[in-house]
Amino acid sequence: MRKTEAAYQRLKQNRLLALLTPKSIEECLAAYEIFEQEGFLLEVAMRSEYALGGIELILERHPEALVFAGTVMTRQQAEDVIKAGVAGVISADFIPEVVDVCVDNDIMCIPGGLSDAGKQLVHKANKYGCTLEELKAKYPYQWIYKLFPVVAGRVFHTDLSHVLRAPYKDLTVVYAGGVTLENLRQIVKSDPEGIICGSALTKKLDNPEKLAKEIKEWKEIIHPPAGQPSTSHREIEKAVGASPGVVTFGELMLRLSSAPGVRLRNANSFDLHFGGAEANVAVSLAQFGMNSSFVTALPDNDIGENAIGTLKSLGVNTSAIIRIRNRMGIYFLEHGAGPRASKVIYDRAHSAFTEVTSDDFAWDQILDNADWFHWTGITPALGAEVLETLRTALEAAKRKGITVSADLNYRRKLWPAKEAEGILSELMSFVDVLFANEEDPATVFGISPAETDIERGKINIGSYKSVAEDLIKRFGLEKVAITLRGSVSASQNRWSACLHNGENFLISPKYDVQVVDRVGAGDAFAAGLIYGILSGKDDQEALDFAVAASCLKHSIYGDFNLVDADEVENLASGKTGGRVQR
Repeated sequence: MRKTEAAYQRLKQNRLLALLTPKSIEECLAAYEIFEQEGFLLEVAMRSEYALGGIELILERHPEALVFAGTVMTRQQAEDVIKAGVAGVISADFIPEVVDVCVDNDIMCIPGGLSDAGKQLVHKANKYGCTLEELKAKYPYQWIYKLFPVVAGRVFHTDLSHVLRAPYKDLTVVYAGGVTLENLRQIVKSDPEGIICGSALTKKLDNPEKLAKEIKEWKEIIHPPAGQPSTSHREIEKAVGASPGVVTFGELMLRLSSAPGVRLRNANSFDLHFGGAEANVAVSLAQFGMNSSFVTALPDNDIGENAIGTLKSLGVNTSAIIRIRNRMGIYFLEHGAGPRASKVIYDRAHSAFTEVTSDDFAWDQILDNADWFHWTGITPALGAEVLETLRTALEAAKRKGITVSADLNYRRKLWPAKEAEGILSELMSFVDVLFANEEDPATVFGISPAETDIERGKINIGSYKSVAEDLIKRFGLEKVAITLRGSVSASQNRWSACLHNGENFLISPKYDVQVVDRVGAGDAFAAGLIYGILSGKDDQEALDFAVAASCLKHSIYGDFNLVDADEVENLASGKTGGRVQR
């Protein structure tokens, strides 16, 4: 059997193609040997100066290797890689001269884009001197197209494959561009027979242990164990099973922020983001590769649809979100700078979330596969029915033995401190891990640190040992984690945290941060610590990871911390220089 036919059969069977942009010729060989052992194919990106030499080295060492050359843009490139012995050629678009070279050599050619599938198929048929039906029957390895990019920002183009297959029945579609482990489930759900091409697969070549774990996760999503149908999002998640499940519950809001340097009183346009403490945690955990689910209520309109689509695109399970014919809560944000503080104005009364009741959510089912449940002090502040709904969820979590965490997140614009103290004190009986910032324990529970002046940015870290000990003793907590922000100005902060685990008081490294957007930093910290604990780190490692994650959040606009675990690990390991990654 010829290489191109064998490669096509392997693609159809294994449905995984790893894309490598090599940093050396030797890296191509190493990547091929790793992925060949795992049973799927390698595409080498020709935009690297090492690509052709790397392909030649692979085929010198392994003459029968099935390798693809990617983003081939010219006739010369096509001729060079075919001469080297590749099994297939992938181009960034429908480039007729590239298709011509491939057909002349009867080598699989996979053009890519969002609209030219028909043009390249017709061109191939004409070049072979056959009809489209004959092309499909005689040359099935040419009846193929790369949908690129399948993910662009928050937009998924998976539905286009159904459009392409309407006139070109049974077209084999390769999904590439923006594919990550976090959004893989949604792509597979849309097309259970599609072939997945991901550069994300090759990012951990220098860490064999993490690479092996990630390859396993990709495989299990694309090929669920027997009895687990790949078309069901919930069943895919159960089949994967390797990643702990975290459920968060709270309100998702529409955030409208004026441009940096523009005051709300003078603004005539706003940047739109979605955000909310519990949603922020869910998104962060999804970026770290965990199975995270967010539970809330959203309006049954286009804004609600936009919000759900955004969460889905970021890898969050939204299956437990209910839709209510009501409005979405809004908050307006003015970014502070220098001595001018940031400002928030809420417009959230009578939002969809404030209308929920304890009968709206099947908590036993929602928490069925959960390892962790997270909420914040914002949620019970939103009304008696919301409080009762939260209490029902907490009771279900405790029945199931699920770890529960809470972030105090006191908001004086939502309720007075005395009311918060009474309600939160009662809810603490459900909590295992408590998060707080440097001032909330004093505001809510009257537990104050010594020698600390928050308004002047003076933080005495050691004094928080007694604060954490008092919280643990009063409420029977397992762990207390406190973020510590020393505010030099709205633009410059000192950022650190501490953790008490009932035995030891641990302190994180301290970072000097230039603030781009501080909203959501506490949530990024909570997500980082949850991830650290669930991924098996010891408490010091988990604390350091959490602080690094929240430090990075300060550099990103919007509530969501859009960083992956590797970026956090790099910072936590001491790589603070911010050098350009090439």
